[in-house]
Amino acid sequence: MPLALRLETYLAKKKLTAVEKISRGFSAEIYLVQTQTGKKRALKIERDDSPRRDFIYKESEYLKMANHVQVGPKLIDADYENRVVLMTFVDGIPFGKWALEKTTTKTKLNRCIQSLLKQADQLDRIGLDHGQLAGKGKNILVTKTGQPVIIDFEKASPVRKPHNRGQIESFLFKNPHSFLVKTVKEKTGRE
Repeated sequence: MPLALRLETYLAKKKLTAVEKISRGFSAEIYLVQTQTGKKRALKIERDDSPRRDFIYKESEYLKMANHVQVGPKLIDADYENRVVLMTFVDGIPFGKWALEKTTTKTKLNRCIQSLLKQADQLDRIGLDHGQLAGKGKNILVTKTGQPVIIDFEKASPVRKPHNRGQIESFLFKNPHSFLVKTVKEKTGRE
C-alpha cells in the first residue's frame, strides 16, 4: 500500500489529523499530527522506497527499551501493517543549533550536558547503542526548557557494544575541528 494511503488509513483509524510534514529521512517521513483533544504527536511512517523494511519494528522495540529508562520520546503506538510509529512530539531544536544560540548560558548548557550524559549512561546500562549521537547532533533535540531528548532509534542496536556516553563526549568535547566543540568549551569553561 502506498505511503499516502497508509497515512490516510492510520490517521482515520486513530482519529488523528495531520498538521504538517516536519521531516523526510532516508527511510521515513515524519509528520506532526494532532489528537481530537489537540495533543501534538510525531508520526513516523516508512517511505515506499525505503530499503529498510523492518525499521518500524526496530524503532518501536528500541524506543520501548529507551522509554523504560526515561530516554527518548514516549512510544504511543506501533502499527506494523501501516508501517507507522506514533510517539510524543518533541518541540525542540537540534542540540548544535541550541548550543550556539546567544541565549544559551553556561548554566543552561552545563545542565543540558549533564542530562544528556545521564541519558547516554542509561542507554549504556541497558545495553542499547543508539549509534547516531555524534556528527551534527540532529538526533538530540533540546526543548524550550533546556531538556535534551534523544530521538530516532531506528538504527539502534542491543547487539553492538554500547558507546553512547563516548559518542556524546566526542561530539561535545573532543573533535578539534568542530565549531560546536569550541563553543561548548568556551561557554562551559571545560578543557
